[in-house]
Formats: sequence, structure tokens, C-alpha cells
Amino acid sequence: MPDPDPLAEFMTGFPPAADRRIRFDDGSFYAWPQMKWSFNHIEDLVPTRTVWRGDGASRPFEAGDPLDTAQIRFDTADGRTLGWDEAYDELHTDGLVVLHRGRLVHESYGGHGSADLPHVIMSCAKSFVGTIATWLVHEGSLDRDALVPTLIPELADSAWRDATVGQVLDMLVSMTFDEDYLDPGSEVYRYLRSAGMLPMAPDDPGPRSFYDYLPEVRPAGRHGEAFAYREPNINVLGWLVRRASGRGLADLVSERIWRHLGAERDAAFMLDPSGAETTMTMTVRDFARFGEMIRCGGRVGDVQVVPEAVADDPFLGGDPDLFTGAGPETMAGGSYRSQWWIRHIDAPEQARQGSQGDSHGSTRPMARGAHGQFLYVDRANQVVIARTGSSRLPPSTLLDPVVFPLFDAVIAELTSAPVDDAP
Repeated sequence: MPDPDPLAEFMTGFPPAADRRIRFDDGSFYAWPQMKWSFNHIEDLVPTRTVWRGDGASRPFEAGDPLDTAQIRFDTADGRTLGWDEAYDELHTDGLVVLHRGRLVHESYGGHGSADLPHVIMSCAKSFVGTIATWLVHEGSLDRDALVPTLIPELADSAWRDATVGQVLDMLVSMTFDEDYLDPGSEVYRYLRSAGMLPMAPDDPGPRSFYDYLPEVRPAGRHGEAFAYREPNINVLGWLVRRASGRGLADLVSERIWRHLGAERDAAFMLDPSGAETTMTMTVRDFARFGEMIRCGGRVGDVQVVPEAVADDPFLGGDPDLFTGAGPETMAGGSYRSQWWIRHIDAPEQARQGSQGDSHGSTRPMARGAHGQFLYVDRANQVVIARTGSSRLPPSTLLDPVVFPLFDAVIAELTSAPVDDAP
């Protein structure tokens, strides 16, 4: 039986037909193909908290020479050859923005995506929280070497009882947590229900907020010995940031980042049942603006928005030896640092030796989230790629065999011809 039409019209009409309605409480928002609508309208479905863009004018993109997508053809990691249109459709792209040397060279939308619609970025939000946490460390408000329970005594009997703030930042905490998004019985789904990111039955005895769930997570092994990507670390980090600053994440991201980007729209955080912030929504254009600020060392134009040392931090990379055997095979030779995934291009040994190369040229920090959300920052080639998507299955690693060669092909096309000077 063929798949339902992913471009079917949902939530149209007054009222919408019964089989065209999408709701959170009945789980229809997370069914296929309804998610192609709901990921672009999540603020219509769940509680959110605004990340204010400020009262200033947006900062328009300067136009660059358009990316010639007709020239892009590449070999995937799974042995196929694809062109631009084939890859675009296969990846279920909702929005894609490419900046080169600060100029807009490509913008396109698929499915239900559009320039004015905020899209949920899933766990890409962790890179915003990681940036704020790194900033607090930089200014002395948060200590990377402090044990988590010194700020969050509620976790004194949990997996984080002897973990440091730095180990949370770098995903080096060992815990008992089954994170198999392809298994509906996996612990990760209980976690998502507690967070208000999936509906919970009224008679479900499970925890009903992150604050209730996280103390239940049990330890397993020694921290710091290997990378272990586990979603609960993101929420522990958010809790640490709130405790250290006395502020909510939405306020911090607005005051320290969002008001200074020249964003076109407010962003928003989804909320768990206790009011704690979880993932974020934003337009793909504003997603790219955040990446461009990181690429430019924390600057927006002539204004230093984020301290340079904070913006540079992801480019230092993590330890590839800790990543080996624990990270996804599609990122072999990579690393992880401060809630950013890191690709090491050509010279992963530079990271092991502590060498940053030419302006951190061998490292490519990346925010990535479920169902195909990516923010890719390449300082060496002065490229930022922001994309949102609604792939049918959650793990973005399933898209890596196409996404990474596609990004590499885009960058190769952009850098194959000389360009005028730009930031």
C-alpha cells in the first residue's frame, strides 16, 4: 500500500474535516504524514514560552551569487549517486538556507515549510543551551569542575551524583538509559512523555515533568571515559543554567543572543508540564542567523554579541578518542563538545594534539536534532547551512549518508569559483 500523500492538506476548512485534524493529545501530531504539518505549527499545539526578538529592526541578508543546484551531484555514503532534487525530496526537507561569506546564496522550502513559519528544531536546542552554559562558565557563574549536586541537590542519588558540569556539557555521563527511538518501548519514550513532548494517558503512573523524571535515572559505570549521547543530559544542563543564573532559558536566550541577531521572528521554547523549557521553534532563516553569529566569532556586524571565547569553544572540538566506538558510525573520527557535534575534516589528529589549525579550520560544529534538523558551521569555507525537515523516522543518523555528502557538495560548489570580498 503506498504511503499517504505527505503534502495532503491538514487543518484546512472551518472546521477541518475529522480526518484532516491534528491534535497533540491524541498523538496525531506525531503520526506520518501529519508531522509534516505539525513540525511547522507546533506552537498551535502545545504550551510555549516566547524568546523575544527585541524591538529593533531585523537584519536583512545581503544577497550572494545563487547556489547553482543543477551542478550538484554527489555520491552518498551508501553507494548511490544523487542530484539536488532527489536528495531534497528524500530528506523530506521543510526549509533550507545556505549562507556563504555572510551572504544568502540559497533559500528554499518543501512540504508545509515556509519562510514565515517557525519550525521545531528538536534537540538542536541543546546547542543554544550549551552556548549559554559555556558563557556562564566563561564569566565565572558556573564551574565546569563542580559536581552537579552542588547546584542540584535533587540529583544527589541519581546518575549525576558524581558527574561534573563539564561532563554534562560534553555528554560524558554514564547512565542507565535506553535511547532507541526505533523502539516505542524504549525508555526514551517514557522520558519524552514526562517532558510533555509526547502525550501521556491520564492514568499513566510515570513522572510528569523533567524535575520528577531526572532524579530517577540510575548510574552505570564511570563518567568521563567515553562519549555517551543521552537526551536527559540536555535537561540537566538546562536545570544547571537556571540554578546558576536564577533565570529561565527563554529569558537568557532572548537577552544574550536573540535580541542581537536581527532575527525576523520571535523564537519559542516548548514547555514541560512544570513549565521547564524543552526544545525550541524558530524560522530556518533565524536558525541560520544564529549559525552565522557563531561562525563570525560571536559577532553580528561590528557588534560582539557573544564573547569570542564562547563562540570559539565548539571549534576546539572534543576528544575523538572518547568518541570512537560510542558516536555514530556516520561520524567516525568526530567528537562532541559543549552540546555541539563536531566533524573533523581531513585532520582529526589535530584535535587529539590540541591544535586548532588555521582559525579552527579542521572542525565543523553542528547542531543536529531528530527528524532531520541541522545547523552546520564551516569557518574554513565561510559557509553556514541551516535545514529543517520532517523525515519519517526520528534518528537523524539515518540521514547522514546523504546529508554529509550533500553538505560537502554544496560547499565544494560554493568554493569552486572566486567570490567578491565579504565578511
